[in-house]
Amino acid sequence: MKLGVLLPHTKLYGGVKRFLELGNIFIAKGHEFFVFTPDGKGPDWFDFQGRMATFDDVPQQNLDAIWTTTVKFVPLLLKSKAKHKVFYHVRIRENMKDIVSNPQLEVYACSSNVYDNDVKKFGIVPFKAIGGVTLANYPARTDYSCENRPFVVMGYGRLAERVKGTKYVVKACDLLYTLGLNIKLLLFDTPTSDKAAEKIQRFKCRCPHEFVLNHPFNKNHELFAKADCFVSAENPKYSGWNNTVAEAMACGLPVISTDAGTRDLLQDGKNGILSARWVICFAKHIYKLYQDEEMRRNLGTNARTTIKAFDWERVADNIIEHLEND
Repeated sequence: MKLGVLLPHTKLYGGVKRFLELGNIFIAKGHEFFVFTPDGKGPDWFDFQGRMATFDDVPQQNLDAIWTTTVKFVPLLLKSKAKHKVFYHVRIRENMKDIVSNPQLEVYACSSNVYDNDVKKFGIVPFKAIGGVTLANYPARTDYSCENRPFVVMGYGRLAERVKGTKYVVKACDLLYTLGLNIKLLLFDTPTSDKAAEKIQRFKCRCPHEFVLNHPFNKNHELFAKADCFVSAENPKYSGWNNTVAEAMACGLPVISTDAGTRDLLQDGKNGILSARWVICFAKHIYKLYQDEEMRRNLGTNARTTIKAFDWERVADNIIEHLEND
């Protein structure tokens, strides 16, 4: 099959990464895959094996299926000759009114969070394309001890996006540090704008910390290996699928998270800890893991087992089967 996606750019964003990873898997399975962007430039942080093209090329390509996650690109999606014109719903608070009422468009849901929202709010039943992560890129963790060194709390450092909730993780670590815990904060990000870079440059906290910038995507597992737990404070009202939680779980790292994009993944007390979006709640949960190596091991091991069901290859197989049978 000949497949494609409309993306706003190929910078390091979760929604972009989703299609680059899926694209490489589609290609490995014998299909063609195009990424269309306004400028046609490929990513410099990911080894994409498919073809790059500009938006001007869309109407000329005879595709079997084309996706987008961006509402403003829907008119261009409709200009495609593809049999399957798909809006891949990844942000819960998207304006879906015109999309769900258009018979030419199909809807995919990136998570159960999004699926349940679409069923309840719009009365549609999207195709579940839930995932994912490339498990092979994340070696399993074996050592959960933190004796004679700081306990390292890891979080996503995208300070420019309030929805990510990085400030909650920072404040929780500051609180625990002032209470005397031997704790260190590890943040990471690849700034995608001047605003993002400026916020990181101005970042301060009381807790000892390391802020890793522009770390190679294909070596993310090295960052997770430095941490003792991963904390996600994303806003559940906005998030579809939580990429960073999925990556942490793939590494066997114990996770503390809101239910933002984690409903398919996180089973409270079994493979992670579900938290309310309050600083004091995150601090209490971090403290529990700080004290209990056995809990860290059990949650981390179970997390790794859970995430196997959401490997990108399984997602790609489900999508191909769905397209071929429709």
